[in-house]
Amino acid sequence: MTGKKEEISSEPAQKLVIFKDKDATKIKKPDKFTIESIDQEDKIKLLSDFKPYGGHYVFSIQLINDSLAPITQIRIKLIFPLFFKLTRSYPPTIYIPEAIEEGGLLKFNLEFDELNERSSKQINLHFTPLSLGNQGEIRTIVTYVNNKDFVRVIDSEPIVIKLDDITINPKIIPSSYIKEFSQIPGMKRAIKSLGVGISGKADPDLYFNILEQIFIRNNLQLIAKDPVKKIIWYFGADLESRNDVLVIGQIVFDKVEIIATSKNHHILILFLTLFSHEFKEQILLREFVSFQEQIYDLECKYCGAILPLFPKRGEQIVCKNCNYEQIVW
Repeated sequence: MTGKKEEISSEPAQKLVIFKDKDATKIKKPDKFTIESIDQEDKIKLLSDFKPYGGHYVFSIQLINDSLAPITQIRIKLIFPLFFKLTRSYPPTIYIPEAIEEGGLLKFNLEFDELNERSSKQINLHFTPLSLGNQGEIRTIVTYVNNKDFVRVIDSEPIVIKLDDITINPKIIPSSYIKEFSQIPGMKRAIKSLGVGISGKADPDLYFNILEQIFIRNNLQLIAKDPVKKIIWYFGADLESRNDVLVIGQIVFDKVEIIATSKNHHILILFLTLFSHEFKEQILLREFVSFQEQIYDLECKYCGAILPLFPKRGEQIVCKNCNYEQIVW
C-alpha cells in the first residue's frame, strides 16, 4: 500500500523585518549627589594665651576650624592697654596695622581671606611694657562668615594684666656665688639691650655710670664691678614675691645691656622694665636725644634674638640667630 507523501512547501520564506533594540533603548539614570549639611556651630574656636617670653610678654591667638567647610572674611580685632607696646609678631610676614587709641585703649584689626576646613591659624604678638604700676586687659574679638553666609562673632574672655611697682630688698652674697646662682635648676634669664641713637661717638663711661646710679637708687646690693670691661653685678629680692634676682649691667659693642636672672619670669620683666625705663629717662634728661624713640631696642625684627652690636645709622646688620638683615635706625 503506497501512501501519498505529504508535501512540504519549499516556497522561500518571505523577508521578515526584525526590529532589534539597537542599544536596548537605554534608560538614563539621574546623577547622584551626596548632600551633606555641615554644621559649623561650636566647631569654630578661639584660644588665647598670655605669658612671659624673654624680656617681654607674648600673646598667642589661635583660631581653629574643626568643621568640614571653610570660613571666610576673617577679622581679628585686638584690644590692649596703653602701657603696652607691640614690638613684633610671628609669623613676621603678617601685616600689622598701626594701633589706634580709642577710649583709653589701643586697637587694631588683622584680616584674612579664608581658613580651610580642619585647619587652624596661630599668631604670636610680642608686647613690651612701657612702665609699671598699671593694670589693664587684653582681649580679641573675631568675626567671620560661615558656610551659610552668616556673620558670626567670637568674643574672647579678657585677660587681666597687672604690672605692679616693685620694692627691692638688697641682699649680700659672695661674688663666688654669682655663677652658682645662675646655674640653679629652674632659673630664667632675660636681657634688655639698648642702643642710643646719637650722631657722635657713644661714651661708654657715661652709660656705665648711669646704670650704676640706677641700680643703687633702686636699693640693689653691689656684688662685683669691673670698670675696665664695663660690667657690674648687683643682687636683691622682690619684697612682694620674695624672689631673688641677680642683675648685671654692661656696656658692650656700643650696646647698653641689663641682664636679669631669677626663678620668677614675671619678676624679671618687671625689673627690666623699671631699669630700662629709668635709663631712657636719664638719657633724655641729659639731652643726648630729643625723643625716647631714639633709644632703640636691639632685638631682631624677625626672630627676637639680641643683635650682636649697635650699628651706625643706616647700616645693615645681620642677626646671628636667623641671618635676617635689617636696619635698626
